[in-house]
Amino acid sequence: MPVNLWNKTNSVEIDINPNLKYTVSKGGYDVIYEDTGNNTPYVYVVLRSKALIDDTIKLDFRECAIMPDETLFSTATELRDKLLEWNIPLQKVRQDVTADDGNSSTTNLSASNLYSFAGTSISTLGVNAIQVSLFADQNCTVNVQQSPDGTNWDIIDTYKYYASTNFGITVQAINSYAKVVVTTNSLTTTVFRLQTCLCPIVEAVPRTLDQYGNFKVAVNKITDLYGFSSENTPMGELRTVIPTRLVGATFEGTTLDSNFWGNSVANNGTVTQANAQVTVATNITSANGSAKLYSVRRARYVSGYCTMFRMVAKITAGATNNKRRWGIAYGATMPTITDGAYFELNGSTFSVVTLKGSAEERTSSGSFNGTMGATYANTTIVAKTYEIYWTNSKVYFVINGEILHTVSATTDTWANTMGFHVYMDSVNSGGVQTNNVIFCRVASIRRLGPLISQPISNYQSGTTAGLVLKYGAGNLHSVIISGVVNNSVVTLYDNTAASGTVIWSSGAMGTNTVPFAIDLKGLPFYTGLTLVIATAASDCTVIYE
Repeated sequence: MPVNLWNKTNSVEIDINPNLKYTVSKGGYDVIYEDTGNNTPYVYVVLRSKALIDDTIKLDFRECAIMPDETLFSTATELRDKLLEWNIPLQKVRQDVTADDGNSSTTNLSASNLYSFAGTSISTLGVNAIQVSLFADQNCTVNVQQSPDGTNWDIIDTYKYYASTNFGITVQAINSYAKVVVTTNSLTTTVFRLQTCLCPIVEAVPRTLDQYGNFKVAVNKITDLYGFSSENTPMGELRTVIPTRLVGATFEGTTLDSNFWGNSVANNGTVTQANAQVTVATNITSANGSAKLYSVRRARYVSGYCTMFRMVAKITAGATNNKRRWGIAYGATMPTITDGAYFELNGSTFSVVTLKGSAEERTSSGSFNGTMGATYANTTIVAKTYEIYWTNSKVYFVINGEILHTVSATTDTWANTMGFHVYMDSVNSGGVQTNNVIFCRVASIRRLGPLISQPISNYQSGTTAGLVLKYGAGNLHSVIISGVVNNSVVTLYDNTAASGTVIWSSGAMGTNTVPFAIDLKGLPFYTGLTLVIATAASDCTVIYE
């Protein structure tokens, strides 16, 4: 029935129908409209008053119309239409944010639910954004999925969650349906709190400000239009430098280039090259076959830069009594190794290993600490990219661009040297005759930085039976000679003694008082650098790093 909204009391609440109510407040002259049955937002309508006469509310709109002392409205629609006719704006000041139980959970992820939570499809019509928060004690992957029909999930936004950290995201709703899926890589959580809220109105900006009142923002990944992402080095520098290849060569043709690669086989193991890859195989003709491949050159480590190993290879399935290793290694008599870091497949157990003085530190599947999860198995027999980044304090093992495990050397060094060869092997034992293979397409060691660091120099006058200029690997840039006495011979050895591999020799020189320089183009040496001036005197300056 018609209701008198205007009266002489301070405030009155009147039911027009069971789901609607109106309040007229004399003090503030506000009309409040609330639809409690359909869960729509509150709407506040402000009526600006001009006069108050005889305790009767008298309202003047735009000073050109006077509302009667008594106005009758029988429906909510009538009231709303009249307010719009009077140019009274309807302003939404509270939105109805709802938590979606179907996409929220506190159930831990475990083997019983396949280490995964999958939400249920929810309509996002009338919703502007999906807000997801998560706290868990294991690394997780969060997928916010959207669909036009609740069946085909065409839009998926993926986020990495790191254990016990803050996580809250806002995703714009642009399809009719949404759901949230959270997984771990076979990790069991003991704490798991996921909540999803649906918001009719939202601004997708940072949820808080920094201490200076500015937006708290960060860039997680820089990706170009091809989907290629840029990365930082483990030292924190943006990788804008051109990586410098120190060790490694392509496998072109059918002949393994002995200038770059060395190999060792036993019991009919083989190292063969064809079709732009090298095959390291134990073969099946003899028991306990073995095959090893390593780079002739050794990559020099420079402090202040990160060095990385990169290999693209397919590793066949694990087999009993077979061990395969691939990564970086060093030994005084290669291929016998005493130090290094490598991936290992021993039988069916996948591990990462650091080697120091012939003692191995092994972390096996189930105990990995990277974003790939604690467990990793070589079940997909396809080519993968394996990388090892190392500094003097950390070793990062990476597969297909994702960190599998990080070794931190906090109390002791993780190896006795930082300079390594590329290394891989496949070794059978226990009398087995199975063919276990590494198919390697490319393998190299690169410095994430320039080839040349700041060179130093050493001046020697007269003769010397052997002056050690450097212990360890380096580069030889030039030799400047003057004051040559007849038959003087200058020799430089890649060694820490006056023997072994000769890098450069002047041969017997005639008397010469005019200085001259020999540009050696950054010639690498690997063991050390030793200078000998023999037979007669010369003045010699060696520039090297």
